[in-house]
Amino acid sequence: MDYVLGIDSGGTNYRVEAQDTDGHQLGYYVGQPVNHYNFAKEEWQKRINENIDACLAQFGGQRSKVKALVCGTTGIDSDADEVMLNAFYRSLPGFACPMQVVNDAELAHYTVTGGTGVLVISGTGSIAYGRSRDGRTCRTGGWMFTIEGDEGSGTWVSRMALRQVGRYLEGAAPESPLTRAVCATLSIHTRDDLNSVALAGGQAPWEMPHLGKLVNESAEEGDVAAVKILQQAAGLIALLVEDNVAALNLTETEPDFIIGLWGSSLLYSRIMLDACRTRLQQKFPRAIIRMPNRTATEGAADWAWKLTKTNNEL
Repeated sequence: MDYVLGIDSGGTNYRVEAQDTDGHQLGYYVGQPVNHYNFAKEEWQKRINENIDACLAQFGGQRSKVKALVCGTTGIDSDADEVMLNAFYRSLPGFACPMQVVNDAELAHYTVTGGTGVLVISGTGSIAYGRSRDGRTCRTGGWMFTIEGDEGSGTWVSRMALRQVGRYLEGAAPESPLTRAVCATLSIHTRDDLNSVALAGGQAPWEMPHLGKLVNESAEEGDVAAVKILQQAAGLIALLVEDNVAALNLTETEPDFIIGLWGSSLLYSRIMLDACRTRLQQKFPRAIIRMPNRTATEGAADWAWKLTKTNNEL
């Protein structure tokens, strides 16, 4: 039996899917994240091996039988990152197949658009990736948070929610559904409590509390500050698309390009999604806005099958 591995290595989970030639899922495993920025080398390498083997074990698969492997991963922020991670995966013992490791935004882009247009992600982080029909590529956003990265992402929304709690503790903002929900969830009663949360989120591995659900629920209750946070996030996400389109000059060369939307922070927030789509439709009236109809691991597996035919990246 022939099969490939498609991997989605995000900031929160490491997902591995084994798929046969007919596109049927043979195994699927969700393991611990492996971002090489957040963990010691020995730890993230150990996790990769364990996650892959856990998927293969579900159906008695063997590394030597894998026909190709494609991984989209967070943590590719430079050419050096890409070279290092590709070298590591290709050195994994037991494999004898073509492999390709790319930024997770590039994988999501392929999964939604099929290979051309612009894809924007708002999940734990945010980034946009574009590819023109003549093969030019562009990446916008995705910078480290220390230089104002992750704009419009779930992490950004959580920071803004904490900042609103700060305003409440300062007496500059009233108590509201959002401040009540965040304070109750994180046991924040004083400025010192808030500072402790902020300090923990500002140190490796930068584990900012996930407050997006609370912000969305508060916004649906009519919390003005929560609605404003989501609308601002939508504007920042749309701006990543606009910068990408400008860099590739798509409005002039291919105005009917695809705009793909990806990421739980964007797709699972009605207010944020509606605001983002409205701005993009107004800015690019001929563009086609597309939502995902398959998962990242399914996209990676499809890419892997193409690798078996070309033995090269797309």
